[in-house]
Amino acid sequence: MTKQELGVLIKEGEGYTLEFKENLGKKFAVEVVAFANSMGGKILIGVDDEGNIVGTDISNNQRANI
Repeated sequence: MTKQELGVLIKEGEGYTLEFKENLGKKFAVEVVAFANSMGGKILIGVDDEGNIVGTDISNNQRANI
């Protein structure tokens, strides 16, 4: 995904198939399960609810859990 494509997704905002998560908390797992039980979607990690890119640190262990 290019920066331009990412920007377009963020501008579209959250919806049925797109969710923003600032970090990998409990809500992240809930969203993954919800998408798995529906038609799927994308979760952008490091983006707040207003669509601002805030970034996040993800450890190797967290990457493995994803």
